[in-house]
Amino acid sequence: MKHGLLVLLLSIPPACTSMAGSLNPDPADTLGVIDTVLVFGNEKTKDYVILDEMTLRPGSAVTIERLNYDRARIYSLGLFTSVDLFYDSLSTAHTLIVSVRERWYLIPFPIFGFRYGDPRKVFFGAGVLHNNLGGVNKKIYGAVAFGYDPSLSLSYVDPLLDAGSRLYASGHLSYSRALNKSEKEAALSGEFFEYHVNVSPTLGKRLSLYENASISLGYQYVHVSSYREGRTVSTEGRDQYLYAEMGYRYDSRDLGEYASRGLSIGLGITKNGFGESSVNWARYSADLRGYLPLGGNFTLAGRIFGTIVSGGSVPTYGHAYFGYGERLRGHFRTTYEGENQLHPTVELRYGLLPARTIQAPWVPLPQEFTVWRFGIALAGFADAGTVWDRGETLSVNSFHSGYGAGIHFLLPYGFVVRTEYAWDEYGRGEFILDFSTSF
Repeated sequence: MKHGLLVLLLSIPPACTSMAGSLNPDPADTLGVIDTVLVFGNEKTKDYVILDEMTLRPGSAVTIERLNYDRARIYSLGLFTSVDLFYDSLSTAHTLIVSVRERWYLIPFPIFGFRYGDPRKVFFGAGVLHNNLGGVNKKIYGAVAFGYDPSLSLSYVDPLLDAGSRLYASGHLSYSRALNKSEKEAALSGEFFEYHVNVSPTLGKRLSLYENASISLGYQYVHVSSYREGRTVSTEGRDQYLYAEMGYRYDSRDLGEYASRGLSIGLGITKNGFGESSVNWARYSADLRGYLPLGGNFTLAGRIFGTIVSGGSVPTYGHAYFGYGERLRGHFRTTYEGENQLHPTVELRYGLLPARTIQAPWVPLPQEFTVWRFGIALAGFADAGTVWDRGETLSVNSFHSGYGAGIHFLLPYGFVVRTEYAWDEYGRGEFILDFSTSF
């Protein structure tokens, strides 16, 4: 490394580090102004893939805060086992050095997990992933899973289809057999299966460092093993229809898997059916997430998620649910079902053991698998939520709520494990083991 390095990025990455203030630097905190940015260690990945995620460029004022922020943004690409930024302010050329270690990109792998983060719903299988085709962050993925809700899927992502227009594209093909989510329907006639086939190409545009917009046109086929009115729109127990989805996302979070600062806004509209079938309904969704560093390794995190429907009849597979992807702590294992949904939640996080990268050369694996990141955070939380159908009145009394505290473990390759204890509004407690971040 060059002589005269003044700043070495701390080994505490922003996943558990509170960094007060704005990314607009205070002159008193400025370490210098960048003349040149150099990238090292990326044997396959093109420089621009890394540089496009950074706020620091030639002419930018450097602070430790901005170094930490850009380091987390680069790590969130999922292409590297470690990322370090160094700033040399002592030489005549003020140089920012980005040093990375690449992951192994072509990965055949076993699949084992818990559907919806629930340890009672085990699935397993195998897949293959190429995470960085051509060194430009293109991804192709294929997998087959058995056990709870078996599935087969194939997807492709090109994050920069056209550099001049900043367009990206993706495609997804999947088949799944899903156990019915509606406890109301299961109580009437027993459990039944839903068979889903989905084809969905997507075209999007990156509007800025933080913003993108997309449109998807897709085909959906749903068949239920036991028909009852309301399980499909069609009276034959089979729905086949086209759909279109428009989405917008603003994302300035430092680290996608466990953010400590930034804002995420996701807006979506999905129109199901265009006259080719009896399906004719639309869903509107908003997902707002904010992360405010408070200092002293504390972060205040909040989220509001909401979704509503309009149009014709909405079948049970199109309903909104708590108890699956969306969960209420305090009612973690309880299922709530409705056409519409609202879910506010807040967390106060403390980085007990800030995430750091370690070397494990004694592990008998390829070098790409011997660089690991670990961290531990404490969190206190409060959740609330409700579901309702059109025609029902939404009121404060319709909300369910819960509160509690827990320990969050940040594991290698972006995995998060949460152990928590929560109480509902009546003081009843429950232990939670979940294999995903809360938000």
